[in-house]
Amino acid sequence: MMTTAIPENDPSFDPRSIEERNKELVLGISDQGWHPKQLTGKCSPDYQIHFGGEDLDLDSLMEFMESIHKALPDLQFTINDVIAEGDRVVTRWTASGTHLADFQGVPPTRKPVRFTGITITRIEDGVIAEDWEEVDQLNFAQQFGAFSSDMF
Repeated sequence: MMTTAIPENDPSFDPRSIEERNKELVLGISDQGWHPKQLTGKCSPDYQIHFGGEDLDLDSLMEFMESIHKALPDLQFTINDVIAEGDRVVTRWTASGTHLADFQGVPPTRKPVRFTGITITRIEDGVIAEDWEEVDQLNFAQQFGAFSSDMF
């Protein structure tokens, strides 16, 4: 007589769907404001982010996020929507903080900054392998004083 293993008795059994686990991974990092310390071990070694016409590797992303966290020490991300299907998680988010240190050559304005974006994340083997991100960069740059709003 052949017996069939009951999945619930398997110690590696996880009743949550792949989509739910993927959402938990992405939301856990978002809750921490994509802080570089949170990215270690949660992104693949060959991670890529496609952002603003550039492709960045994990080290470049961590460097960029370090500079954002330094400029906006109270940076917070709010997830407005999250959708998961298969190996992809889409988040529509709002980030906010106070500009208290230099950011890419722009001195601190001491003003609140708020910007929005959408990120599509691809998960592979339980870690983030790739992101595609669109941010309202004009609004972001205006708030940092790079462009005056009357220029447009």
